[in-house]
Amino acid sequence: MALTSHLRTVSSPTAAQPIKAGEADWYNEFYRSIQTEIPPWYRALIPDLVHGLTAQTKLLELGCGQGHVLRLLAREGKLPEANIWGIDQSQTAVDLVKQHLPAARLEAGDIYELTLPKQQFDVCLLMETIEHLEHPAPALRNIYEVLAPGGVLYLSFPNYLHLPWLVVRLLAERLNRPNWIVLQPIDKIYTVFAAKRMLREAGFVFERGFGSNFGPPVLYRWEQPWMTRLGNTLGLWWLSFHPVLKFRKPAGK
Repeated sequence: MALTSHLRTVSSPTAAQPIKAGEADWYNEFYRSIQTEIPPWYRALIPDLVHGLTAQTKLLELGCGQGHVLRLLAREGKLPEANIWGIDQSQTAVDLVKQHLPAARLEAGDIYELTLPKQQFDVCLLMETIEHLEHPAPALRNIYEVLAPGGVLYLSFPNYLHLPWLVVRLLAERLNRPNWIVLQPIDKIYTVFAAKRMLREAGFVFERGFGSNFGPPVLYRWEQPWMTRLGNTLGLWWLSFHPVLKFRKPAGK
């Protein structure tokens, strides 16, 4: 999760607080294990994402990790590597993605201090990252600045309206079992409603949501595509474990 930028237009006193060194160390260790499976939130994202891509689309992922979706987009010819940017606070993760995407713009950095041109990107991905930010508001303002007018932000996170996950999370903390859910250095609890409010306050307009993982968390590998489609068809995306929310920066902003 992380970045680098000259966007010093943020006035909040928390905006200039960098990611702490201990956090980067934790993620460097975490990403030493190669993750071969595309996570469910990316699988839920891909159909809507690729529908709006063109060869000219400039895409940025913040908190790109091992670059699962970035690598897939390049491999399947959905985007040229030169139009792909990725930033994470883990140098280990970034080095891995560079091996697969040598022509992409990849770097280790701090999401609070982006070194990216304003109004540069058509799409930004913030997947399973916002819950790990101590101060999400200045990070969201930075994202708003680097998105072009009319640009899209996709957001995903563990949704605590999904009651089975809430129970597991509370038990993991109460019983001191962080390995049950891979508790990270910063691991906040959000709901769909809280996320929509944060993004609205940052200036984004909510467009739609779609869910992934409608069943118990431990069974996510066995959730069939038809189950996911059914949950979304019934409009229950906001109760899923890993919803994907689509926001847009208003045109002319």
